[in-house]
Amino acid sequence: SSCVRRGAPLSHQAPTMKVVVDAGIAELGLRCVQSLRHMGCEVLCVASSFEHGEAKVVQGCFDVGASVVMGAAEVVEAAVRGFAAEMLLVIRRGDGSSRLENVVKGSVVEINMGSDAPEKAAELCTWPTFNPVFTGAESMTVQINSSAGGKWSTEVPVADTDTAYTLLFKAIPAAHDLFSQCLPELVQNSAPEASPGVAVKSLAVDPVRPFNATVDPSWSDEQVDRFIRASTFPPHPAPVVVLGEQSFVMENMDQYARFKDARQDAMSEAGQVKDTSSGQAYAADTHWYSNVGGRIVRQGGGAAANALRPVKQTDLVPGAALQGAARKKLRMNEPLLGLNAEVYLHRVLGSGWIGVEGPYIKQFERRLAQICGCAAACAVQSGTAALYGAMKAMDVSKPEHHVIVPAFTCAACADAVVQAGGTPVAVDCETESYGMSYEAFRSCLAADRDVVGVVVAPCYGVPCRDFHKIVQHCKAIGIWLCEDNCESYGSSIRETADSDALVPMGSLSTISVLSVRSEKMVGVGEGGAILSKDPALITKAKWWCSRAPCTGVGLWRVYDHADVGINGRLPEALGAIGVAATENLPVMIQRKRAIHDWYATHLFAKADGRHQLQPQKHQAPEMPVWWVNTVRLAETCPVSAEKVGMQLMEKCSDIEIRPGFYPLHWMAPFKAAGTACVTAEVVYRTLVCLPSSPNLTEQDVQYISESFLSVLDTLVPA
Repeated sequence: SSCVRRGAPLSHQAPTMKVVVDAGIAELGLRCVQSLRHMGCEVLCVASSFEHGEAKVVQGCFDVGASVVMGAAEVVEAAVRGFAAEMLLVIRRGDGSSRLENVVKGSVVEINMGSDAPEKAAELCTWPTFNPVFTGAESMTVQINSSAGGKWSTEVPVADTDTAYTLLFKAIPAAHDLFSQCLPELVQNSAPEASPGVAVKSLAVDPVRPFNATVDPSWSDEQVDRFIRASTFPPHPAPVVVLGEQSFVMENMDQYARFKDARQDAMSEAGQVKDTSSGQAYAADTHWYSNVGGRIVRQGGGAAANALRPVKQTDLVPGAALQGAARKKLRMNEPLLGLNAEVYLHRVLGSGWIGVEGPYIKQFERRLAQICGCAAACAVQSGTAALYGAMKAMDVSKPEHHVIVPAFTCAACADAVVQAGGTPVAVDCETESYGMSYEAFRSCLAADRDVVGVVVAPCYGVPCRDFHKIVQHCKAIGIWLCEDNCESYGSSIRETADSDALVPMGSLSTISVLSVRSEKMVGVGEGGAILSKDPALITKAKWWCSRAPCTGVGLWRVYDHADVGINGRLPEALGAIGVAATENLPVMIQRKRAIHDWYATHLFAKADGRHQLQPQKHQAPEMPVWWVNTVRLAETCPVSAEKVGMQLMEKCSDIEIRPGFYPLHWMAPFKAAGTACVTAEVVYRTLVCLPSSPNLTEQDVQYISESFLSVLDTLVPA
């Protein structure tokens, strides 16, 4: 496919001249386009010249009003001819030259990087910074030559720690500075009748020729070090070394030292580095724990950083398919980022502001507040950090501050209470929505006079059945209520127990929190937010999550703190992803609700009552988001949910399964303050969480449902 995109002009004045930029180095090309536009030039950038970075340059050109062409050679040639440029700027990335033969009739300006190098080095690689690093040069020359007359040059020093990448990073601003200095003269001297004075090839894209990045064992350590650094040019693969019949990645000299030891001792460390993909359909899940199921739950930090690593043993996305014939992974959950994530990230990186309190963070906070029907929000680095900020905003700080938390939810609720200084008290759930039981809540209050507040955590995207009763009770006795809506925001709940009017989840409590971890309704990777209709509470939470600084004391006490808080604010790049994901939230909710309907059709309807399977329930007319779909086995079922889930994953490795929440009062950190929560124990033993990714199709859900029923029929025959 081909594309010509025209940027909006910066002003209505006539252009100084027309310039075609044929940029083999994307970042330098973009900087030169920006300088040309500020000189008043009309610019057409040929984006198909790049090895990578097209998206960034296309957006960057559009931002400054330059046009971009990419695609088939004939389309590029037609666009360039029609543009009728007076100057061609060629930024060479190596030994290739411009692909615009006899198209531009004006002057030709070339920006060259590199230095004269031995023939052997020149044969190895075509990216411009390889030779200076590999040959041990003290500097690299950047030259600008114009066919209309004029030569300019500058030197970029080469340090003994430079890689090809870092040298290019230093050379780009040096080349751009040189171009900016000579640009007025280039514009003045360029003329349409000037003939190109630089040899050119064909219009077809000139690819970087194959590079044999293999370490020669006969080289000295100094040569190997230079070769590794010269070959470090991401995203190109790292260099390799051959040991026996295996090849190993060489990213640093520590790895090479291990290679030499293995070769010298004739013990082949290669034999100790196993190919973990052999015989497996999918990569192992994440270490410590997995939020997406799977048979393998690893603990520990993995292999040593500088261990020998086989070339084919690559770092993979957890759960990624390893074999071409493997089915796609039917994941528990995945993000739905929307169309603008890359654009917003490009703008963040271009601005240089990647810290906190940036414009995307502020926009993200406003979006989340709107979704939850609140007045203000504070974005933080995790759902747990959000819970901590909420607890501190509600003045939880002493062990005698008891906070009621659900026994059946993520342990983060209780963790945050402890981190804030209080004491969590687990309360049982009910069997319909799995939310906190009002009866258990009321019994706890009667037995514990130190309770200052309660955290209610709706499960799996479904409003808590007893929520309104708990809200009214809290108001009656004057304690605060926090909603942990990490799984349920986007849902709609009745405004009151007697009303059919619906309001957003999070709008009826004193304070609420949510998570924007990658698998949540809005996923950014990791993060969370604190929300409330009371902006003062959010200001207080933000203060605690900003390390509790002293305020109003002047700049010279900026590092003075009034209390011990946490450094928990969300950075700008994740805010940008979050803005894009919130734009797509309506689609996420639609897909989640469709998946829930498909499970109703293909699992619960087809179970035909023979196993007495129980779905999670909600109270009409409330509208859950069904973040995760669950199925409960009958309490009389002779096998546990764990047995069924593990058997299903054994039979169908493409299906990710997750257990229900481990009851809080069973956990070692909370046993002392815990009380028996029998219903939470029953739900844990009987509940299986099913794949609910927004990328699932109805055929996927049908396959999952049939596989689940088949396993259950095998384990519990009629």
